[in-house]
Amino acid sequence: MIITSTVSPALRAGLHFLGMWPSDSSTIHWLSFMLSMLIVQYFQYVYTFGHLKMSELSNLVDCLIVSLDYSLTLFKMASLWIHRRIFHKILADMDNDWRECINIHQHLHMMTIKANISHFISNTLISFNGIVAVLYLLGDYVIHSVFLTTDYNDTLRQLPIKIQLPFETQQSPIFECLVVTLVLHVTMHACTIAILNALILTVVFHVSGQIDIMCHEFKNISKSALHKSSENLFGMLIERHNRIILFSKNIESLFSFIALMQVVWNTLVICCLGFVVIISIHNEAGVFVIVKTVSGYFVVMTEAFVICFAGEYLSLKSKLIGNAIYETMWYDMPADQSKIIVFIIMRCQKQLTITAGKMMDMSFGTFTSIMKASASYISVLNAVY
Repeated sequence: MIITSTVSPALRAGLHFLGMWPSDSSTIHWLSFMLSMLIVQYFQYVYTFGHLKMSELSNLVDCLIVSLDYSLTLFKMASLWIHRRIFHKILADMDNDWRECINIHQHLHMMTIKANISHFISNTLISFNGIVAVLYLLGDYVIHSVFLTTDYNDTLRQLPIKIQLPFETQQSPIFECLVVTLVLHVTMHACTIAILNALILTVVFHVSGQIDIMCHEFKNISKSALHKSSENLFGMLIERHNRIILFSKNIESLFSFIALMQVVWNTLVICCLGFVVIISIHNEAGVFVIVKTVSGYFVVMTEAFVICFAGEYLSLKSKLIGNAIYETMWYDMPADQSKIIVFIIMRCQKQLTITAGKMMDMSFGTFTSIMKASASYISVLNAVY
């Protein structure tokens, strides 16, 4: 089967479901999803404010973890919807790039490699988040079944997540319907997180494939062509470079606010997870709580790592353009053509990046800072506790 898009079928289906893919019914899908998220979010915060007590601090923090993650997803979806024209422009540019390379075997080969990587990562992220969500939701039931004590009121059945509904939830079949609904909704939310992460990586891998094509064209400029009129060749390469820069700017506009929220929210959620771990160490159910919390921690860190990796990867790939141009035999070119080379190299000095609100570049350095901040918080909390 010939691949004709960097967007995987699973990612495309997910974007259709969320109402982000260009279609006639996208607005209805998006509004339906956001309404369901807002309803669950409202009752989550009703529970949070209803249990705002020092005596229930551990329970409160555990509730905040899921609530904050829901809030982050709401911000992400709202940001994507506000910038949906930019997103649709990115999708259209991706289709045009594939149509151009479909008849050039070498270009198609390089884009196919990037597409295969993108498809594999998208499928892995969606599957991983779905499995972890189910394990996280079942964690409380395992803890209660293993550590059931005489003081435990087994008539009070637990919902998968901590929410406070305005009606009685313990009676059957209302309780069973709520459990199934919440499990499906939280799993859908976890898959939504994976879809958004996969989208970031997909567009970055696509532009990296275009950068590889441009570098390949510069490296393959033959020595004989250097002494001939090659303005048309340089013109096509400059046009491709302009498209890469514009495409990267669109990526930055689309994900800049999302990256900022990612840094702030992930730091808060990681601190909450660390608080739960420290408290759980001193409880009899600590092992199971830690396993549950660690599974959530890996999902949160995956979110932060994905966007930091995307920014780092895009920055590194942008440097390759300048290196590939410099490695050409520019010293044998006519003066007018060598001047073109100089201008292209000058444009390559400004790296392509993804920033967090245009304040800091998303890179491995940023990811390390997030890890250090959370580790410092957990270390201080452990010493105080």
